[in-house]
Amino acid sequence: MIRPPLLALLLCGLALLAPGAAYAQIEAPSRLQEVDPGAIEPDLRDESSYDPGDQPIEDIPDEVPPPEAEEEDARPRKTGKGAKATKAPAGTEAVPASARTPAAPGATPPPEVPVVHTPRPAVAPVLVPKVSDAEVLAIWERWRQARATNDAASAEAAQVELVKLRSELVATDLEPLSVGFLRESAVRRRAGDLFGAVRLAELAVELSPGLPYAHFALAEVYALAEPGNVSRILGQVRAAFTTLVLDARYRRPVLADLGALALLAWVATAATLVGLLFLRRVRYALHDFHHLLPRAVGRWQSALLGLVLLSLPVAFGLGGVAVLLVMLGGVALYLTRAERMVAAVLVAGVGLVPLAAGQLARVTAFAGTPAEDVYLLERGGLSAEDSRARVLSRLESRAATFAELNALAHYESRRGLLEEAKTHFKAASAVRSGDARLLIRFGNTLVGLGDVDGAAQLYVQASQANPALAAPHYNLAQVHRRRAKTLPDLEVGRELDRAATAIASAQALDGTLLGREAPPDERLLLNLLVLAPTMPESEWLPLADGAEAGRRVEAQLGRWLLPGVVPGPVAWAGPAALAVLLALWGLAGGKLKAAKVCERCGRAVCVRCDPELGVGSKQCGQCVNVFARKGLVPQQLRTRKQGQVDRHQAWAGRLSYALGAVLSGAGHVASGVPVRGALYAFFFLFALAAVLLHQGLVRAPYGAAPLYLKLVPAVLLLLCVHLLSLRGLRRLRREE
Repeated sequence: MIRPPLLALLLCGLALLAPGAAYAQIEAPSRLQEVDPGAIEPDLRDESSYDPGDQPIEDIPDEVPPPEAEEEDARPRKTGKGAKATKAPAGTEAVPASARTPAAPGATPPPEVPVVHTPRPAVAPVLVPKVSDAEVLAIWERWRQARATNDAASAEAAQVELVKLRSELVATDLEPLSVGFLRESAVRRRAGDLFGAVRLAELAVELSPGLPYAHFALAEVYALAEPGNVSRILGQVRAAFTTLVLDARYRRPVLADLGALALLAWVATAATLVGLLFLRRVRYALHDFHHLLPRAVGRWQSALLGLVLLSLPVAFGLGGVAVLLVMLGGVALYLTRAERMVAAVLVAGVGLVPLAAGQLARVTAFAGTPAEDVYLLERGGLSAEDSRARVLSRLESRAATFAELNALAHYESRRGLLEEAKTHFKAASAVRSGDARLLIRFGNTLVGLGDVDGAAQLYVQASQANPALAAPHYNLAQVHRRRAKTLPDLEVGRELDRAATAIASAQALDGTLLGREAPPDERLLLNLLVLAPTMPESEWLPLADGAEAGRRVEAQLGRWLLPGVVPGPVAWAGPAALAVLLALWGLAGGKLKAAKVCERCGRAVCVRCDPELGVGSKQCGQCVNVFARKGLVPQQLRTRKQGQVDRHQAWAGRLSYALGAVLSGAGHVASGVPVRGALYAFFFLFALAAVLLHQGLVRAPYGAAPLYLKLVPAVLLLLCVHLLSLRGLRRLRREE
């Protein structure tokens, strides 16, 4: 039987011989590789990967995560009061007591094993290009010199640099450079180098996709180089017309030209038709005027006196409207109802032409207005620095609007002037706070300045202000991704989840973002990293103030049409009111016993000259006696009168054909169809004016559309209207 003291001694010996159990410490997997694939986590279980004696203690980091596994070290260790405290090397952490193997009584505890923490690589900085217009033009000059010396390699390098610079500056168009390349393309085309001409024209379109004339030029070169590829040619033509319609800078000059041609055609139609009606009916007015004078006055004297009175507006220089009103008033009693209405509408329109032209100038004004400055700043191309100076000048005088400040700050942000952009974004937000596009652009500037927290806050506010925009969600995802690279491992997953949610929201709103890639870290440009929504046209187009131009146009046309009259709505409405009164005055012809036109021979049907005629008679006394009263006149006189009638009808037919051949619609008016004739005349004169004034009244920036695009439609319209009017006139004469 073993005694208890002996048993206890035996158990203690066995405990000394047994090895210590090692407890493994398992750490949660890290998402560091997901954030930064270049970072490699060290294997802390390999003791050979780290030696505490390799570096000084003060160089080792103080805080590291606990090691994944740890083995016991059997080296002796000093204990007790005389032992020196061992300082843990920097970058190491002592293994906690709960993770160490329990030591047997009396055994020497193992030393603490330091753990190495590999620092994260630095996050790539966001780059902001600082490029001025002069630097862009310097590259252009380099290309010109290379072209002059036939240095193809240097010229190609300059072209590539220009394209790259446009992309990095997020400049929509570089129109002056594109125009230069188009001129060089024309030189190559004349020299027979179609391949070089196509390459330069394509480069011009690539630098300025919003320049319609670049698309027109490229379509021409495509047609010469490969005529069978119709789809490619029509694609460029369609792009050119689309730009003309959608871009206010090129759309407004086209509308101004079309409006001016329409007004000119209206004035010409009014003058032609009223003049034609006057010439056809003035003989009857002079006939009645003779009855107002004493009987001793001869008909030639009364006719001369009447013509002098009718020419007084011309003699006194009262203007074109007064001349038309006098002509209409002189023959209003002798016109049909349709002729009076058409003439009154045309003359009233002429009176309103100054007002219409002034309004046209107001709504089509663009060059030299604040709207053009905003347009150039938004596009970020060349000539924007001059616009920036003008907006800054208006800002100093406190005349700058929200759209100007927003565009100014956005331009400065893209050109690397971040502090100035920040100041002007604040000024714009003071004018209008809570604008989603402003918040997004302001946030982009803060990203460039390094304030990612402020940028994220602005992106959130922008998404709340306008949930339909994808840019704030996309930019917020970029902020979360960059922020995840700087956070501890335990917080990386949550930040990446936020980034994934934001990018999914952006792609749901804008499907084109599915294929968009962020710029590489070695050249992380701010302009390419984040999105900046464009300002809609409705925000800045009202700044195209053409009030002053409209007043000048009104005054100039007023001096031509109504000299001596103070310009204003009352002055322009006066001629219209008089034209309406003259049309109503024509209704009094029956009560005043005004002469009429004999439907057979064309002589005056006057009850004063022949009291036997009824008031409603449509034939003169001779025609009534010859054709209505049988046997009243001899056959010889009857035959002679019939010859006069036939000659009159033939002369009227030849005259209508001649007038219709010279001016479409004039033959219809002479034949008594004024409405149709006025329409034919208007479109004919509009097409004729387009052909004669093909250069345009308003100069478009960077040239105009090709000449054939102006002349071909105008000539086709001219021919179609003329042929249709002649065919209609022939049918009309046959029906008669």
